[in-house]
Amino acid sequence: MNVVKQPAQPWVWYGGRLSVDFVNTRRNRQASGVEYLTQPGDLAGWLIAAGLAAGPVRVDSTLLDQARELREAIDAGIGARVAGEAFPAAAAAAINSWLAEGSSRAARLEISDGVAMLRDPRGREDARRALELIAIDGARLLGTQERARLRICPGPGCGGRFVDVSPAGRRQWCSMAVCGNRAKAARHRDATRITGGSPEA
Repeated sequence: MNVVKQPAQPWVWYGGRLSVDFVNTRRNRQASGVEYLTQPGDLAGWLIAAGLAAGPVRVDSTLLDQARELREAIDAGIGARVAGEAFPAAAAAAINSWLAEGSSRAARLEISDGVAMLRDPRGREDARRALELIAIDGARLLGTQERARLRICPGPGCGGRFVDVSPAGRRQWCSMAVCGNRAKAARHRDATRITGGSPEA
């Protein structure tokens, strides 16, 4: 699949959950797709923007590939839920591999010269730990009743993923300022065309 990177586009935060915002680092999925994690620095920048790192984090091409695999696994789960299909086993395995890694990196006390020292490999500046947190959030979202509020924006070429946290549970668009306004403008144009130039007629 050809995926085009468009430079200088801001991250989007309409997903309503950390893991869903991460999925939205690839956008316009209903069309040809726009990839915003094309190089290690992109992932590092997103982790900082998402508040998962307070300063520079090390990301190499291998970790970038793994991050995109995690992202696509979470998205496969979202897609299956919205379509009413069975959860993909491969997606569950990919997410579970991150959950298992997290449990193997738990904080522990180590004794050195009779003094207990806390060793916590899960520092906020660690990119792997940040991805573990995304996996945990994705698992909690996909593996509980919260999944019932997952949505995919129907805007032409959009496909933005989000959690509908509106009280009535009727949110339709990724963003009213973007796809919602486009749909409203399209309805206005259609009404104008039908009524011969006067939408009030």
